Amino acid sequence: MDRPSPDQASSTLAPIEIGLVIIGRVDRIDKQAIQSAREQLLAWLQSQFPQFAWRINAVQREEVPLSIRQEPSALLRDGSDLRDAEGWDFAILFTAADLTCRYKPYSIAVTSSALDLAVVSTNRIDPHAFDAEVDENERISTVAQRLTTLCIRSLGHLNGLAVARDEGNFMHVPSSPKALSEMREFDSGQLSAIEHNLYQIADPRLEETQAASELSPWRFYLQSAYINRHEIFGAVVHARPWEFPLRLLRLTAAAVSTTTLLMLTAETWHLASHQSITKLAMLLGFVLLITTALVAVRQRLLIQRRRSLMREQIVITNVSAVVIVLIGLATTAAALLALNVSAGFFLYAPSLVASWIESDIGMAVSTIYWQVALFVTTLGLFIGALGATFEAQHHFRHVVFVDEEI
Repeated sequence: MDRPSPDQASSTLAPIEIGLVIIGRVDRIDKQAIQSAREQLLAWLQSQFPQFAWRINAVQREEVPLSIRQEPSALLRDGSDLRDAEGWDFAILFTAADLTCRYKPYSIAVTSSALDLAVVSTNRIDPHAFDAEVDENERISTVAQRLTTLCIRSLGHLNGLAVARDEGNFMHVPSSPKALSEMREFDSGQLSAIEHNLYQIADPRLEETQAASELSPWRFYLQSAYINRHEIFGAVVHARPWEFPLRLLRLTAAAVSTTTLLMLTAETWHLASHQSITKLAMLLGFVLLITTALVAVRQRLLIQRRRSLMREQIVITNVSAVVIVLIGLATTAAALLALNVSAGFFLYAPSLVASWIESDIGMAVSTIYWQVALFVTTLGLFIGALGATFEAQHHFRHVVFVDEEI
């Protein structure tokens, strides 16, 4: 009985496609190291997950101009365009430029779960940067090994793995480029988690089904979001939107300044006292939705494609971005509300408030502090969102899309 050829056997396996993209010009050492890393990565994936048909495509984009330091958000934007055009499941971008950081002194790689992308820099992992006498072959071998480790770690992160403390684990956060040589394995639980996620990714995408052509854009978005709800949830968790007040200081400064000034005026207290708490709560919710849309559009967080290029990955990216901004602004609103209520109770005596609103003290104590807090929080959130639209676009996109700086 004839056995199937390797090509026939692999065609029955679930396919997973990864794009390796060289952005800008790299020297001969880096180019050879990236090629070697591609071969090592493919061999490792085939040995660890033989149940999938792995396809790793290498692309070079020399026409992209790069500076000495590069914004990861700009590279991620270009990478997402190429990933959508090629239909890859994951993409890893390589650059010789140093990566701009927001949370660390320097970075050798960044990951984005919302985009299923990673950016890896060869700038600091070349041993030549620390030892001018190092042999050329050793440079290529070392850079290739470190790139392979960074690629494996990035794929682990993009498949939902958390940081590990074990220095030998791929998900450990390396203290230096040299520490990458100690990271050699995933444990059994991590491998099982990756395998489970890969099976979900390898399933036919909605745009690949016959029913996709009959769906309106809205129904396509709703079905794609439901199908990929776990991936969207993971992208939101990795983005940590509850840290928005600390990471977007212009938004926070504008909101706090507005609420501080409003809390000092008697007119604010008088106007708020004539509004019902229900009306003020509904107004706050409405402003939260409006500001979310305003920020998402102004900061160009949404990927727009013509109908023929609608893909699940685009839906994941856009829905994740909107939810991240919504939760971030909701966190800011909650913090402002708590601050305003506390300030009202501790700084404004009931007798003073009663004189401002021309009412009795009992009424002021029972409701007015919450009315004013809701009213001032609503205005503060709106002004804060306007401040967020003036945040540098690269910075805002970095906060929303970049999960981790390694």
